[in-house]
Amino acid sequence: MQLFNLLKNKFLIITVIFIVWVFFFAQYDIISLRKQRAELKEMNEKINYLEKEVARLHDEKNALKHDSTIVEKYAREKYFMKTDHEDVYMLDTNIVKPIQKKK
Repeated sequence: MQLFNLLKNKFLIITVIFIVWVFFFAQYDIISLRKQRAELKEMNEKINYLEKEVARLHDEKNALKHDSTIVEKYAREKYFMKTDHEDVYMLDTNIVKPIQKKK
């Protein structure tokens, strides 16, 4: 009987319909707003990371312009350059040989 009385209440029915409309069917519904906020947070984190990366690369560029020891270190690491009296050995660590089972 109470349920029937609740269903007779116009204000309750209109409120429930409004809440359902706002949560699911409106142009700016709650679900899409939450997704957009999460996406905005992710993009802001990406922007912060990229700004830090730009600052790091800028510092590295300035160091390469002004310090010859850093230029030498960079050339050795990136381009495998060497001086006249040393040898450079390059090891390829990406190749993984499969283990063969003995028969």
